[in-house]
Amino acid sequence: MCKYCDKTYVKNATKMQQHIAKCKKIPQGPTHAAARSSTQGENESVSAVSESDTHSSASGPSGIRGFFDFMDDTSQKNADECFARAIYATGSPLMLTSNVYWKRFLNVLRPAYIPPTRHALSTHLLDEEFSRVQAKVKQTIDQADCISVISDGWSNIRGQGIINYIITTPQPVFYKSVDTKENRHTGQYIADELKVIINDLGPDKVFALVTDNAANMKVAWADVEETYPHITAIGCAAHTLNLLLKDIMALKTMDTLNKRAKQVLKYVKAKQVTSATFLSKQKEKNKSTTLKLPSITGWGGVVIMFDSLLEGKESLQEMAISQSVGIDSDIKKVILDDVFWERVSSSQKILKPIAAAIAKIEGDGAILSDVQCLFAELKEEIQTILPTSLLLKAEETAVVKSLEQRREFYMKPVHAAAYMLDPKYYDKGILSGEEINGAYAVITAMSDHLGLDKGKVLGSLAKYRTKQGLWKGDGIWQSCQHISAATWWKGLCESEALAPVASILLQIPPSSAASERNWSLFANTHTKVRNRLTNVRVEKLVGIRANLRLFEPDTEPSSTRLESDTEEEDSELDAEEVDMLLDDDEVQEESID
Repeated sequence: MCKYCDKTYVKNATKMQQHIAKCKKIPQGPTHAAARSSTQGENESVSAVSESDTHSSASGPSGIRGFFDFMDDTSQKNADECFARAIYATGSPLMLTSNVYWKRFLNVLRPAYIPPTRHALSTHLLDEEFSRVQAKVKQTIDQADCISVISDGWSNIRGQGIINYIITTPQPVFYKSVDTKENRHTGQYIADELKVIINDLGPDKVFALVTDNAANMKVAWADVEETYPHITAIGCAAHTLNLLLKDIMALKTMDTLNKRAKQVLKYVKAKQVTSATFLSKQKEKNKSTTLKLPSITGWGGVVIMFDSLLEGKESLQEMAISQSVGIDSDIKKVILDDVFWERVSSSQKILKPIAAAIAKIEGDGAILSDVQCLFAELKEEIQTILPTSLLLKAEETAVVKSLEQRREFYMKPVHAAAYMLDPKYYDKGILSGEEINGAYAVITAMSDHLGLDKGKVLGSLAKYRTKQGLWKGDGIWQSCQHISAATWWKGLCESEALAPVASILLQIPPSSAASERNWSLFANTHTKVRNRLTNVRVEKLVGIRANLRLFEPDTEPSSTRLESDTEEEDSELDAEEVDMLLDDDEVQEESID
């Protein structure tokens, strides 16, 4: 490409020489005159020009090398791979290189670089990068000493059923997704699909299956556990806590409060004048909080809604007494009602600890042993708060009963076993006699599966629980505050017969949150604008985007991912959605049952 008139001759240096000699846009002057004369007198073959002579010189034009850039096939291939990887990692449009502004930008960076076409980005470049990433996924899974399978279902933008599979190593990696096509999501179908995944991974290496608590999943659990007795199927702790929130919000006092709060929010958000006035008043107070309606995906959104109301209370009350805004009398009555605000504030004292527990258990660092302690702490906190709440006595009793029922419904002996073997919970004796016996049974069964001497394993357990032998000193117990429980067992207690069992139990995740987060990537990839993407291509794009971090183990996630990669579904609904919900006071019932 000529640097002065943008004339391009692809792989034709002779024509470029002839053009430079005649180009009318080359400035006059001794330097440029020398450049013209050098091209006119140059008779050497283009093949004799070295690679270093075909790139622009920083010191200024010197002969033909000052006027055109060149990339060999290897450089072009490497550039294409890096460019494609950046496209896939950020979820950018595959047609990006068709945009004239991107073309110009890339041309400024490197005139000789010809970016890949949309077709190349969606075919062979995508296939090659997906293969590279999948090889890394396989390597990561092969190197893990034990793994768990997390699975969840979703409907894409076209309403097609998709099931994804996440493997914890213990770091979660996206393994694959399956288009269920015309198949119904029955327990038998789900079990058959899970067994295919387990067999692909190697059954002896899989120790847990984590899904939501739906009825069809329980049917699948029984089938999988019958086929593979050493695999424990468990429900999602976060889903269980969401059901607890649902139980509490179904109480008459809470239900009435919820409806009134949504009535206020919908009214303000649905009208252009009230919405704009609210935002203006918030800005005057240096507050960025907007009013947020709960999403349809979880009851934790109620906590966000109440928080947004409390943050905007002053602005809402100013609007209610303003003659210029003209708020309806029934809405104004709620906004100016002190009892309403007292109940919102009081309800948050009950709901926030549960929402915080959900957030904790959904973290990638959460493990199975955390659940026992979390439920115990939650029960203690709620029982302390309830006497000062505005709930009726019968409702207070119902909250405690619901918490106990949800805990009993969720817990399995494997939770007790993990809790018993987590050194950071050693001094917190909250297990019942029945739970301790159940934990012994789990440890014994796993010892059998691993081919360990049960007598030695139980003897090691006895020494651990009584702080004898290796566990006699204080130092080893202090160290557990600085490393993960599994690392503690594998690194410091490796010589003990109990170590293999403990390290496996303490790598099992307590929730299917990793699968839920993976759906955020699907939603950000397969959008309304990109609804023509095939499910196979979406799987490849998500697989690359989710697992590229495996190549950057020491890099901060913020530098390898966009913020949207980990965003939960927005809990704030737009004006059009508000209109759809104006007559719907049970917006959250759809996805929780």
